[in-house]
Amino acid sequence: MTLCFAQTALNTPDSDLFSIQRPDIMNVTPLEAGILQASHLTKHIGNRTLWEGLDLTFSPGDMVALTGESGCGKTTLLNILGFLEEPSSGTIAYDGQTIASRKGRRLMHRNVMGFMFQNYALVEQWTVNRNLILALRSVGIPSADRSRLIRRALRAVNLTGYGNRPIYTLSGGEQQRVAIARLLIRQSLRVILADEPTAALDADNRAMVMRHLRDFADNGAIVIYTTHNEETAALADRIIAL
Repeated sequence: MTLCFAQTALNTPDSDLFSIQRPDIMNVTPLEAGILQASHLTKHIGNRTLWEGLDLTFSPGDMVALTGESGCGKTTLLNILGFLEEPSSGTIAYDGQTIASRKGRRLMHRNVMGFMFQNYALVEQWTVNRNLILALRSVGIPSADRSRLIRRALRAVNLTGYGNRPIYTLSGGEQQRVAIARLLIRQSLRVILADEPTAALDADNRAMVMRHLRDFADNGAIVIYTTHNEETAALADRIIAL
């Protein structure tokens, strides 16, 4: 396995992903986030080794792209970093603490980490509002604040008026935007893990999603995303090619 690290300027002039202005979202106070560290990670799938002895460090404010051919283990690495999958060996630590217990991982998922999955992880029979209310309830946001936060998040992803629509009536791109709205309403997230966050989106909506991910990083969160798209990868501060 070869690891490639590349620093890329954000305001790349030949990128059309910055051709639109994104609306302001929340008034977010910069976070005090910890370092996410992977030590000596190895992952075997059957007789195949995806990577061996992998050491990675992600600091607050980092925006990092994971790239590589299909099957190289990008999503697997993202899941391991998010305590959703076990490595064959090695450890993941956050803020200097190895998170090994189920309780610790549940707390990480509730209070620290946010996810964007390729399958969106939305309840298809529920409305957009109900899916977002579930996310707010899970982190203890008071009922009185939920409607306001949901309206602002939907406006930020160009889905004003979609709150009462069932998820199954939305296109793939619209569901992806609901998934980013779900992140936006959880203002205290310190680690964002996104699997192909711009898949199924047109150029304008790709720009919007990447701008919001950049906002998270600019406010002190760690943002790690997978992508097959070279232009999307170039928007990261660092590229890890698996």
